[in-house]
Amino acid sequence: MVGKKTLRLIFKHLIQKEKSKKVVVKEEYPNLNSCIVCGLCSKVCPTGAIKLFKFRNIICENCGACIDVCPNNAITLDRFRVDKERCIKCGYCGIVCTLPVIKEEIPKPKTPVLVEDRCNRCGLCIKRCPEGAVYLKDDKVFIDEDRCKMCLSCINICPMKAIYSPTDYIKYLMVSIDIYSCISCRECEYVCPLNKHIAP
Repeated sequence: MVGKKTLRLIFKHLIQKEKSKKVVVKEEYPNLNSCIVCGLCSKVCPTGAIKLFKFRNIICENCGACIDVCPNNAITLDRFRVDKERCIKCGYCGIVCTLPVIKEEIPKPKTPVLVEDRCNRCGLCIKRCPEGAVYLKDDKVFIDEDRCKMCLSCINICPMKAIYSPTDYIKYLMVSIDIYSCISCRECEYVCPLNKHIAP
C-alpha cells in the first residue's frame, strides 16, 4: 500500500512544471587554416559530411610537388591517393602544396556569406541585424553590402549555420563540412597528414 506522503510527492511532480536546465553547446567551425585538401578525411568519413574543393582534381594532377617531397612514398599518383598506412604525418606535403596559396588568392567577401542550400528562411538573421542589412526578396535572403557593419550577429543567431564570416567562407570553398551530419567519430583527425584537429 502506497502511503499518503508518497502519493503527495508523485502528484506534486506530475502537476509542477520543472524548469528545464539550459544546456549550452559550443559549436565551432573546423580549423581549416592549414588544410591542403588531400581528401583523406572525405574518404574515411562514415556519414559523407565532408565535401572537397571541386577543382582539386585539376590542381593535383598538374603539380606533383607533394609526391617529390614525401619521404615515405605515401603519395602515389595524385594527392588524394595517399596511403594512410605509409603516411607518417611529417607535413612536408603541406609545405610545398599550392592549394593554401590558391586559398589566399580567393577574393574575401565584404559581408558575411549566406549558403542558400542550408538556409531555411526562418528570418532570425533579419530580425537580429541592427543595421537592417539582411532582407528577404523573392524567397531568398540577401545581405546588403552598403549597410552591413560586420557585427556578425546574423552568424551567431543562425540555427542552420548557413551564414559564414568572410574568412570562414573561404575555408568552406576548400572543404565543406556538414556539422549536422558529423557524428564526432574523429576519423578525419586520425588520417589528417598535417595532424590538425579538424573535427567540429
